[in-house]
Amino acid sequence: MAERRDEMVAAQYFTAVAGMAAMRHCIASPSTVRERLDDVCRVVEGLDEFPNNLVIPVVEHDLASGYDAWAPVYDGPNPAVEVDEVVVHDLLAAVPPGVALDAACGTGRHSRHLADRGFEIIGVDANRTMLARAEAKVPSGDFRVGDLRALPVDDAAVDVVVCSLALSHVPEVAPVLAEFARVVRPGGTVIVSDMHPHYSTFGGAAVFPTESEGFELHFVPNLVHPVSEYVGAALDAGLVIRECREPVVPEAAITSNPAHAVVPDAVRQALDGLPFLLVWRFEREAPRVRPNVPT
Repeated sequence: MAERRDEMVAAQYFTAVAGMAAMRHCIASPSTVRERLDDVCRVVEGLDEFPNNLVIPVVEHDLASGYDAWAPVYDGPNPAVEVDEVVVHDLLAAVPPGVALDAACGTGRHSRHLADRGFEIIGVDANRTMLARAEAKVPSGDFRVGDLRALPVDDAAVDVVVCSLALSHVPEVAPVLAEFARVVRPGGTVIVSDMHPHYSTFGGAAVFPTESEGFELHFVPNLVHPVSEYVGAALDAGLVIRECREPVVPEAAITSNPAHAVVPDAVRQALDGLPFLLVWRFEREAPRVRPNVPT
């Protein structure tokens, strides 16, 4: 299902970016806030001029229709995917080959990387269109339709779980991490990457291009899960936190932002240094062996 919402005028986005920049720097650098006010005034004074007057249809998708439409172009260019792959591949480098679960595998980009490293692949995703692309990338993989909250995988069946850019679409993190803890073997690794809650709080959504005529803004909403939710869910599931990384918005995402051509300084002040992704490396606790103490 796709719901067409009210149209947005480009000037709304330009002024919103300037406002975000002003909010981030109002106390620490008040002199620059005046420059952002000048940006807003310039945009407002030119409301009838291009590109300020550009009318943009906005289409909100549910998960099924959104990822059906996104599948052909999901792998890029996509700043979130590019940052995610660098960090996740770095964390995976220390994991020896074994059985890997690519949870919410999407188009199979991590499945292919793991397969190239010698892992046996199980991939799970709720979207059949994305799964078809994963199967084409990794013909040797075992790809299954399933939900993150009820994985079609046996207990303690895998050595590593990877889940990228998916938990922003689930209502609660706890049931998902509990499932990851169930399917990974004791001592195994769980790597979870997603949009940072700071970024999503500032309006970050899963925006994607389509092949429709003209420019339309298509997106799947992101839910905000604070860091504390991940920590609590991991501890409850018996997962030990080994590492947490928070890569910031990359330069490519700043310079490619639609507002960069109109209010470039505002875009940089709004996004530079803002946490972009939240990446965890967990370890499944191994059962403690009680020493055999003679009596």
